[in-house]
Amino acid sequence: MIRFGLRIYAIAALIAAAVLSPLALSFIPVVLLIWVLYQWRWNNSPFIDFITQFFLFFATGLFFSQPAGPYFAFLISLPVLPAVEMRLRDIGRLTQPGKSRRKRSPTNIFIVIVSITLAVLVFGAITGSISLILAGGAVIIYLLAAGIYILRTLPLHPVTAEPVLLRVVAGSEGQTDIILRGKSGLKATLFLESPYDWFKIAPAAFIPLTAAGAVLKATAVPPLSGPEDIKMQSTVIDPWGLTQTRFEIEPVKLIVVPRARYAEWLAKKYMSGTKTGQLPLISNISSIKPLFGLRRGIEFYGDKMYQPGDSMKNIDWKHSVKYNELVSKEFSEVQAQPAIILVNLAAHDAEEKDKLAYNIIISALCLAQDGIPAALAAYNAEDIVLTTQSLTGRDLVANSLRIVKDIITVPGAIKYLAPPDIGRLRANINRLDRAESKAAKALQELLQIEYKSLAINSRSNPCTRTLNEVTAKVNRLSTIIVISGRNHDADALAFNIHSLTGKGNAVITI
Repeated sequence: MIRFGLRIYAIAALIAAAVLSPLALSFIPVVLLIWVLYQWRWNNSPFIDFITQFFLFFATGLFFSQPAGPYFAFLISLPVLPAVEMRLRDIGRLTQPGKSRRKRSPTNIFIVIVSITLAVLVFGAITGSISLILAGGAVIIYLLAAGIYILRTLPLHPVTAEPVLLRVVAGSEGQTDIILRGKSGLKATLFLESPYDWFKIAPAAFIPLTAAGAVLKATAVPPLSGPEDIKMQSTVIDPWGLTQTRFEIEPVKLIVVPRARYAEWLAKKYMSGTKTGQLPLISNISSIKPLFGLRRGIEFYGDKMYQPGDSMKNIDWKHSVKYNELVSKEFSEVQAQPAIILVNLAAHDAEEKDKLAYNIIISALCLAQDGIPAALAAYNAEDIVLTTQSLTGRDLVANSLRIVKDIITVPGAIKYLAPPDIGRLRANINRLDRAESKAAKALQELLQIEYKSLAINSRSNPCTRTLNEVTAKVNRLSTIIVISGRNHDADALAFNIHSLTGKGNAVITI
């Protein structure tokens, strides 16, 4: 209602200014009146609306300075100042913090207002316009009063956070609620900036802040070397958008549990004969899923005519209606292939070492829980470390716990993001074999040289020797589970995977 009354007053003032102004200058208040009516009906930008009201405050006093005198004209323009203050609050809620390292600094809106006001004062002093000088002085007094009120009401650390303890396994997602408390009665706006790309808060911007505070959702997927305390850069902007206050809060105390330690805990729980359950120290950890394609189970085999004694649960009603006879579904038990866990014990850094140990133990644990026999085959950059026959249950898990202790860190290990595609290389060689041109023959020779080079390098790699040794012990088709950082063994793995799949083995890369 107050906004409506102030708009009506501004419109009435412009109409009176158009009537009282000289004929040659009457078009100025008319144009401004049309613009005000347009902004009232189609207000698309709070900032433009504020600038319009701010300009109208100075223009109103200027329009009435000749017919009413400068002092009475200033009094006529004063009721427009509350409208300016209301528009300032509107854009204050939308103001974003600027780049500044000072604890408290002016915003861009404040700089714009001061610049315009100083320009008006200079122009009024040059032209001798008392009404402009009085209007500019009124704005300066308003800004000073608002600034003093903000400084007295908004402390340098206006928000406190109740520290939350978050325990999470490295690389997994943990969630928690963050409770913020405001130390000021002002309805300010809070902005939070996370220092890490793996730590996010929602919402992080334009958070309405009152003395009651706010509850935010924090999500963390920390690496192995995550910090203990999460320090977030925070900014509070006052309700008018004139000042911004920067400070730090520590909403979360993080405890990162290494993947290897968590996997070892699960393995020891399995070895002790108890259920794995969930680690009590972990705030939020996803359940471990069994390896795809390795489980025993019951598979649909086909339909048969119903015979007395068949379970009514297995009746195929769709086909029974079609053939007008009872048809029963037939199932067969699927036996899983034995597995070979092929492990490269060379890691690039501590993070990769932790992931490697986790994958080894969890893979062995999943196979042991499902009763799938598996052999372990481990190697490093130099030689074979371990090969076993097919193991089950406790023996498999116990051996996995032992080999993770042999993981070594090789800081200078070369990483291959795109290993060679042996299948595509062989296909290209075969296609070129049918070509007759000299260029095709030359290209075929180059590809054959590449293929022979990969074969020679593969034979000398510990990966190949390890595979040959373990497959001789297993001596049947298997599912090969590859756990490797793809460093010194990238070419050998690509070559051997192509060879193994060609012989009917299944290969799963973790």
